[in-house]
Amino acid sequence: MILKRNSDIINKMRPTREDLIEMGYLKPGDTLAKAPKRERKIFLDTVDLEYAERHGLTNQEMKDFKKDMIIEEEIIRDHHILAAQDKSDTYNSPQAHYFGW
Repeated sequence: MILKRNSDIINKMRPTREDLIEMGYLKPGDTLAKAPKRERKIFLDTVDLEYAERHGLTNQEMKDFKKDMIIEEEIIRDHHILAAQDKSDTYNSPQAHYFGW
């Protein structure tokens, strides 16, 4: 269920054709639209290296852990954005202002 909801969030956050044109990935005449893959470059700073050393993790395990945390934060952030947008859509709808509903 959680994976289904996360994939719904990701699908809702895909850029539209107009967004891709605005960002420069498409030209107005292009018909096929694909969103570019997001590349995450993970760097370990001294705090991360100390944490890995304390917990007996290798550098690659620490990078994977940090990547997972970044992805989780993005999913949570996207969820909050969508929840706020849904809430504003609900409160700004004509039904919210009409007491007969």
